[in-house]
Amino acid sequence: MKRLPYGISNYKMLVEENLFYVDKTMYIEKLENLHSYYIFFLRPRRFGKSLFVSLLQHYYDINEKDNFEALFKDTYIGQNPTKERNSYYVLKFNFSGITTDTKEQLEESFTTITRNAFGLFQDRYNIHFDYLESGSPASIFEDFIAKITTKIDKPVYVLIDEYDHFANELLSFQFNLFADSISKTGFVRKWYEVLKKATESIVKRIFATGVSPITLDSLTSGFNIADNVTREEDFNEMMGFTENEVRQMVKETARFPMDENDMDDLMEKLHKNYNGYLFSEKAKERLFNSDMILYYLKTYIEDKEGPIDLIDQNIASDYGKLGKTFDLKGKKSNMEVLEKILNGEEIVAQITRQFSMEKDFTTDDFKSLLFYLGLLTIDKRILSRVKLKVPNYVIKDLYFGYFEKKVREAINYEIDTVEISDAVSQIALEGKNNQFISVIENTLHKLSNRDYISFDEKYIKLIMLSYFMLSKMYMVKSEYEVESGYIDIALLRREPIDPDYFAIFEVKYIKKSNYEAYGEKIVEEKKNEAIAQILRYNTSNELKNLSNLKKWVIVFAGDKCFANVEI
Repeated sequence: MKRLPYGISNYKMLVEENLFYVDKTMYIEKLENLHSYYIFFLRPRRFGKSLFVSLLQHYYDINEKDNFEALFKDTYIGQNPTKERNSYYVLKFNFSGITTDTKEQLEESFTTITRNAFGLFQDRYNIHFDYLESGSPASIFEDFIAKITTKIDKPVYVLIDEYDHFANELLSFQFNLFADSISKTGFVRKWYEVLKKATESIVKRIFATGVSPITLDSLTSGFNIADNVTREEDFNEMMGFTENEVRQMVKETARFPMDENDMDDLMEKLHKNYNGYLFSEKAKERLFNSDMILYYLKTYIEDKEGPIDLIDQNIASDYGKLGKTFDLKGKKSNMEVLEKILNGEEIVAQITRQFSMEKDFTTDDFKSLLFYLGLLTIDKRILSRVKLKVPNYVIKDLYFGYFEKKVREAINYEIDTVEISDAVSQIALEGKNNQFISVIENTLHKLSNRDYISFDEKYIKLIMLSYFMLSKMYMVKSEYEVESGYIDIALLRREPIDPDYFAIFEVKYIKKSNYEAYGEKIVEEKKNEAIAQILRYNTSNELKNLSNLKKWVIVFAGDKCFANVEI
């Protein structure tokens, strides 16, 4: 029986340890058949990029020639090898661990990683020689290339993993240092100029991975030989998992028997939580984030129950830099995009292929950045643009987590998460909502009167949704579509949590000035309007099948709840 390869990014280790491998080796052939020898390929965090780089390393490395059968016998490329297999010296860089605190530390760290790559190269191929000990990363690189050219008789394949990792860190936290490092005179740009020059001598192929093209324009201006195939239809499934791949993985790793119903139930859960990624509007197959799937399955395959936390903390920290992304140029328009996303409104954009921070950073650029980060994905094409959407529930959860953080900042008050959990627990265990309503009233009360000028029903619902999400007790749905309409908020089953009660809310909001003018009359009108809406939802088959379903009508005016009615 195979084991899951959770956390493994070394292809050779994966094979030797008899771990399950989703065969992506057919893409080696596809990459070779491209017109370009120098490839950039982008995917969100934790999408299997490092493993794919390791796959290329072991396939092309001349030192792995005798291991070819053992490493690739069960794969597509093992049955269909290309002429270039095991015909390169491989020079591999990984820029994921760079220190970005200061300019000096950044350059020193970049230099260290460069020199470490050279050291590993020399040790692997037993080619030892002296090269420049100090100087800029570019000058050290240039000297190494000049020396190695006289020592080897086969071409070099350069692999670059996380080419932009340090740049994304700088972009989020130290924009000036970011701009300085990748400018025309910046040390990173100079390093890439050396790499380009090396393609005229010993470097025949380059494959570089990263997350976003935020630095691609700046780094590769003059490096115009590179081809970015990130959004090509033929490479949509090169990283990440398809549904069929996940099904096969479960079949070969599960520790208990599963019939088709079990498998279908599992896939339904996985689709809600992790599926939805589409990187080309021409592609047909939507994808799962590979690490998210492996995280869930490592718990599920042992006892047929998934983890309570739907996202690994390592992944959550990667995606948790969401807030800094919203602080980029055009902060006000960025926040408007956030509100649209949270409210489920349509997000349309022209996907930017390469960013230049020397130019204006447009709203389309910002939406595109969210796409590359895996925080939005393609829904469908609309003429020359694309409609974007939140890919799945865990990403939606991250958005609401960020919104909750912004609420905390707005009220200048540390929200008590235990208090929120207790309030939601009262709904789940007792079928009562008075504690939760009090928490919402307390939050609203702390918002300034100025905030109420633009305060509306949508904003109230966003606060409620973010608090429900924070509790992690329910599958929380907003504008939940049923046969008879759209429910404002629905609290549904979230495996493996088993609440005694479920709930739907219809929420109305009255401006403070309107309440002062019309009093209880307008409250009654809003309440009756909401009751009429929620009664229509009784006809929904899905809701009928939920036992102990609570239906509440909530009417707020200003910072007070003036109606809390159970239907």
